[in-house]
Amino acid sequence: MPLVRKRRAPAEASPSPPPARRRQTPSSRASSPASSNESTHPDGDTHNSAASSHEQMVKNLVRLALASEYARQPLRRADINAKVFGATSTRAFKPVFAAAQAALRDTFGMTLTALPSKEKITVSQKRAAQRATGASQGNASGAPTGWILTSTLPAALRAPAVLAPPRIPSAAPEAAYVGLYTFVVSVIYLSEGGRCSESRLERALRRVNAGEYVGGEKTERVLKRMEREGYVVRVREREAGGEESVEWVVGPRGRVEVGEVGVAGLVKGVYAGGRRGEVEGLERRLEKSLGVGKVGRVGGEGEAGEGDGEPGGSEAERGGRRSGRRSSAANGTGGADAGDEEEAEEEGDEEEDEEGNGDE
Repeated sequence: MPLVRKRRAPAEASPSPPPARRRQTPSSRASSPASSNESTHPDGDTHNSAASSHEQMVKNLVRLALASEYARQPLRRADINAKVFGATSTRAFKPVFAAAQAALRDTFGMTLTALPSKEKITVSQKRAAQRATGASQGNASGAPTGWILTSTLPAALRAPAVLAPPRIPSAAPEAAYVGLYTFVVSVIYLSEGGRCSESRLERALRRVNAGEYVGGEKTERVLKRMEREGYVVRVREREAGGEESVEWVVGPRGRVEVGEVGVAGLVKGVYAGGRRGEVEGLERRLEKSLGVGKVGRVGGEGEAGEGDGEPGGSEAERGGRRSGRRSSAANGTGGADAGDEEEAEEEGDEEEDEEGNGDE
C-alpha cells in the first residue's frame, strides 16, 4: 500500500508586540518645533553658517596680520591659506582679504601693503629668475609675494608722540633700532646706483659711533637682523679674479617702510633750518641723488597719500629724527653721500689719517 504524505498545516503567525511608545520630555517637546523648522528651511541655516564662517576667517586674517607685523615678518599667501582657510577652499580669498582690510583700516588705522619683489643683482639671480618665470606663469602675473602693515593715519597724526616705538621689550632699544635701520637704508639709497659697498657702510657706521656695538649689541648681529627682516639685502658676488665682493642693497621692507620719502625726511631733519637758498640747494641735491621728482617740502611731509600704503611718513621720519639725535648720526651722511666729490675728499682724509698713525 502506497505511503500517503500528509501536509502540515501552516503555523499561525505569532502576533508582533506593539511598538513601544517613547515618552516625550518637556525638552524634547520644545525642540521638536525647532527641528521641524530646520527641516522645512534648510537654506536659512546654511546661509547663517556660511556667514559665521566668513566672519571667523576675517578675524583670523586680522590676527595673523597683526602677529606677523609684531614679529616684523611678511604675511605670505601660503601662511594665509594654511592658517586662515585650512582645509576649506581658498576661492573666498578676495572677499575675506577685502573685509580684513576694511577691519584693519577702521579699527587699527593700518592697511596691508604689498611688498615688492627682491631685486635681482647678480648674474646667477637673474638667470634663476628667468628660469622660474619661464616655468611658471604665476610669477609673470605680478602677484604680490607678501604684505606688511603700514599706517593709514594722516600726516598730522604720524608724530612720534602718537606713533611711539613698541614698548616690548622696551621703547629705548626699539627707538635705537628704528633710527639705525633708517640710517643704514638712507646710506644705501644715497649711494651710487642704490648699491653700497661693505667698506663704505662700515665707514658710515664708524662715523656715528656704531662701528662695533649698537646699544650694547654687536653691529654685525644688528645688520643680520635687518637682513632677516627685509630692510637690507647683502649681495655676495665672486669676481673674475676669484675675489668676493660684498654689497648692500635696500630690501623689500626697507623700500616700503622707509623709501625715498623717509630718506629725504632723515636728511632734512638733520640739515634743514638754514637759509632759504641752502634749503633749496639741499632739496635739489636730494632729488638728484634719489633719482625722483620733488621729494617734499622742508618740514617732513612727503607725497605719500593717506591710506594708500605708500612708504614714508610714519616710521621713516620717526627714525630720522631719532637717529639725528644720536651723537653724530648725520654729520656727513646726508651731505657726503649726496655728492661724489665730498665722498672722495673724505676717503682722502681717512687715508691721510691712517698714514699719519702709521708714521707715528
